[in-house]
Amino acid sequence: MNNYLLAEILSRHRDNIEPYFYLGRAKWENGLIKKIKAQEVAQTPDFADERVWTFLIAYGYALYGEEGIKKLTKLLTNSDQIKQICPRIWLECMPLPPRKGERNTSIDLALGTISRREPTKSGIQLDDFKNPWVCFCEMKYNSDISAGTTNDSQRNQLLRVIENALFFRSSDSERYADKVFVTLVTPEMFRYANVKSRLYQKYKEYKNDPSTIISDLHKCSQKPNWPSPDIKRIDSLCLNWITYEELFANLPYPEETLYSGFFLKLRRFWENYGPHKLG
Repeated sequence: MNNYLLAEILSRHRDNIEPYFYLGRAKWENGLIKKIKAQEVAQTPDFADERVWTFLIAYGYALYGEEGIKKLTKLLTNSDQIKQICPRIWLECMPLPPRKGERNTSIDLALGTISRREPTKSGIQLDDFKNPWVCFCEMKYNSDISAGTTNDSQRNQLLRVIENALFFRSSDSERYADKVFVTLVTPEMFRYANVKSRLYQKYKEYKNDPSTIISDLHKCSQKPNWPSPDIKRIDSLCLNWITYEELFANLPYPEETLYSGFFLKLRRFWENYGPHKLG
């Protein structure tokens, strides 16, 4: 196994993780795996592809099944959550839009009481489950949060993800999740930077004063598909910020298991091309 490229090992273990891992819009072999293989061959120092890094994180935790998802859930929500019947990590999947005339938002990574929204391939919905919860993650590797969205220049990208999480539901129900987590994931250099030049700082405003979320939602130009938001709905929301470094550091790195070759290759890939290479 040590002679294989990381890209080849990822393909070999695909069947093992698919019960715990769902890839929505992104393509497997002709997309993510192809990019990883190209990077292993080219070995360029700059590899700021957040889709690939998100995929590798999700893959590493999904490879350990329910225990891996449980560990990732605690890292992303900062707490233990009720166990799902069929736990999965959802990548690049789309909830129903919360605004009229708006296209679906692609959520980088999602966890929770979630099921696929039939008959779509990438659509997701809130599962019919007691005490439902959801965690939507906005993954930013070397790009900033967008100040506006396609149809609304006043609605920043983080606000859009928060709104999608707060009003995440199934296609035939108006029930929302009891607990809602939105987690921003960036490299450490942006999480603890002294220079506050990026729109990531909007996270701190929302974290410190949730009423600003309600205020910003009311300023959006498109009409909502949900009742007018109030502070009671915001009470279900918890915002978190974690780094790619923390997620990789907490991956299980077993010395002797079926997957030890994968984790050794993944660790090397991370050490060679991770965010410490960013300028």
